[in-house]
Amino acid sequence: MTEMEKAEAYWAYAISMEREFKRLLDKGVLSPGTIENLQNKLYETIHEKDPYELSIAPGYKKVIQTYLRSIHQSQYLSLTDIAREENSASPGYVIQGWLRSRNTLEFLKIWESKNNSDFDKRECMVLLESMKAPSFTVTPKKWIARTKAIGLVSKQGKGGGTFAHPDIAMDFQMWIKPELRLELVRWVRESGAKRSTKGVE
Repeated sequence: MTEMEKAEAYWAYAISMEREFKRLLDKGVLSPGTIENLQNKLYETIHEKDPYELSIAPGYKKVIQTYLRSIHQSQYLSLTDIAREENSASPGYVIQGWLRSRNTLEFLKIWESKNNSDFDKRECMVLLESMKAPSFTVTPKKWIARTKAIGLVSKQGKGGGTFAHPDIAMDFQMWIKPELRLELVRWVRESGAKRSTKGVE
């Protein structure tokens, strides 16, 4: 990252924080004096932060951090909640749209083959073949019941919905928001570059 790019990242971050401060002030959450103190601390510490971290598109940093935290905890994430951000009225249709992609089922097949000794590969191939018919639809329940998949979980009742292992949840999020895919690729690339640099030192 060039010095110009670093400066732009710091500037963009500062602007975004200024906007948040203004919102908090307008809503009466913080007093003018508190805002001033926060602004001073912001400008005192801003250059100690990683410029790439500051340049991540608004909202995506939180998504990536949630994903990484979930991997550590092996916590399944709600695809239904994620889908509601795209279609609040019919999140189930968003999930079915994702499952209609052959690429999605191929991804799920690979994940299950690596993590599930009971995965029914033969039944999976039957589903993949059935996808050639335009009217064929794969639902989470159908996928789970026919292939004995463990990467997806379907729950009924209050608090129910479709849940997924973090690996699969991230694929779903990137399918919904290609911008997130780019941010994750950039994050991995920048992290790899940092490790390589440290190795050289």
